[in-house]
Amino acid sequence: MIAAARIVVSAGVLCVAATSAAAAQTCMSLGIARRHTSASHQSWTNSDGDTKSRSTTIRVRDGDCELRVDARGEFTARPDLSGFASVDDFVEIEERDGDHSRKVRVGNINGSLDYRWSLDGRTGFDVDRDRWLSDALLAIERRTAWLAKTRVPLLLEQGGPDAVLNETYLMDSDYAKRQYYNALLANARLSEANKDRILRQAADSMTSDYERAELLKAIAAQGPMSDALARSVIRVAQRMSSDYEKRRALSAGLESVTSAESRTAFFTAASSMSSSYELAELLIAAQRRSFVDSVSSDAYFKAVEKLSSDYERRRTLSALLKQRPDSPAILMGVLRASSSISSDFELASLLVEFAHVTDVRGAMRQLYLKAARSISSDFEYRRALQALLEQDRQT
Repeated sequence: MIAAARIVVSAGVLCVAATSAAAAQTCMSLGIARRHTSASHQSWTNSDGDTKSRSTTIRVRDGDCELRVDARGEFTARPDLSGFASVDDFVEIEERDGDHSRKVRVGNINGSLDYRWSLDGRTGFDVDRDRWLSDALLAIERRTAWLAKTRVPLLLEQGGPDAVLNETYLMDSDYAKRQYYNALLANARLSEANKDRILRQAADSMTSDYERAELLKAIAAQGPMSDALARSVIRVAQRMSSDYEKRRALSAGLESVTSAESRTAFFTAASSMSSSYELAELLIAAQRRSFVDSVSSDAYFKAVEKLSSDYERRRTLSALLKQRPDSPAILMGVLRASSSISSDFELASLLVEFAHVTDVRGAMRQLYLKAARSISSDFEYRRALQALLEQDRQT
């Protein structure tokens, strides 16, 4: 059943055509498939608790062309979009194209569906009625995905996962795409190639960071992914502009990042984040899974350099030291990264912790002292040197 809602959709260009211009029946589907430039959705419920009194309003616009749906009570369409399966009270679909309009009103009369057609306010119609209604329902479906739960199983029966993904490729709405992807994940056992195709579509044709992140989380929830699929997840996340959503997306695939190549790609994607907090949280989570090694350390420290907050940089490097790294390259990388900390307290605290983790000798000692010399507070400078002297006494 369709939930009671008001949905307003507008787009610079709406892609709804699955057939040629010659076969198209609505103004929405006269052109060939095109990608949209912008879109917006609003929805709310108008109901007093009685399902038969619920009202639904849908608006889909593309230039002078508009599809309008007004209904009272619940209603369902057939999964193949050939018409309505049930209507509680009535549903109207109207197409407005400039000064002209086509409309069908479907009512429930003694349990039977009654279709009444009109053209410019008068009884009659100038195009194939069934095809026009199917085109109108398709245009609405590709914006709202209100039939995803019933239509996706039908598409799977007709052509398998590829049939569903061929349809999602034609959708403008990121929300609608994700609803179809979720239904596909729930109704089919997908191959790695199927999942990779979903991820390629998400990278190339989705623009909403939220919808992308939710999709990546849903795919990750299916179970462990191959390392190659994990890299595809990283590629999608790298295209996001929201640091919050990027962290959510990258975090979803952490368990499946297994190779040095994937770890390097992970840190490279992380380095595109500007929020010190979101980046620090992501790096700390990766460190707990031992992502930092001799191969990925360069990419890791480039990401650390993006941390503009002294607190977040110290917190991130401190979390790495708690993993007790034994690689001289990684330890020296910590000291080099610490030299950019301007807070005397944060830098001294990190150096003290460093001296408690490993023996500071040779080139490592020179880097330690170089970092300590940048401390202007006598108290904090003494703390950093005292930790080094205590280590010397113990050895």
